[in-house]
Amino acid sequence: MFSRTALSSAFRQAARPARNPLQSSLFAPLQIRLLSAETRAAIDKAVGTAPVVLFMKGTPETPQCGFSRASIQILGLQGVDPSKFTAFNVLEDEELRQ
Repeated sequence: MFSRTALSSAFRQAARPARNPLQSSLFAPLQIRLLSAETRAAIDKAVGTAPVVLFMKGTPETPQCGFSRASIQILGLQGVDPSKFTAFNVLEDEELRQ
């Protein structure tokens, strides 16, 4: 019969979120190559413009997908001042969207 520690260890292992295999060091060079230097610089500049930056489909006034709509609603429910966050419409920039 299983001991309590064996069962709790097995449960902890099963409950632990799976690691993303793309985050391993094996795929790091691949991830770096996916973005051009210009796109990486644009993202770095955008992230530095405001305390909260949201890359979304559409704009805060007209979100184009459910996730973007939910993100805007969550920011509003948490009391994030709209003047303190910046939203970027990824649908307007093909390279950023990729």
